[in-house]
Amino acid sequence: MIELLVVGALFFVAMLVVGVLVAVASILGFVIALPFKILGWTLKLVGLLIALPILIVGGLLAGGGVLLALTLGLLLPLAPVIGLAWLVWWLATRGDKRSHASVAS
Repeated sequence: MIELLVVGALFFVAMLVVGVLVAVASILGFVIALPFKILGWTLKLVGLLIALPILIVGGLLAGGGVLLALTLGLLLPLAPVIGLAWLVWWLATRGDKRSHASVAS
């Protein structure tokens, strides 16, 4: 009976030792990897600073293209009406350039 108690205690101590070794290895791995993580964050920030003007210009060009497409999409169906109005104006203003207004006396 005592042997089982001793074996259980030894097993418990072995599990504690293994747990502590795993914890130390985990902390050591974190400390070793930390400079590389910081370097990665720095490179991501530099990449963002380089890409930000490109993204802004691309966004402005895309917005201008969408605005142009919307303008053409709205004005193109009105082209016959605008053409007819211009034709009426042209017919009304061509020919004699003198005024035909008279003063009533």
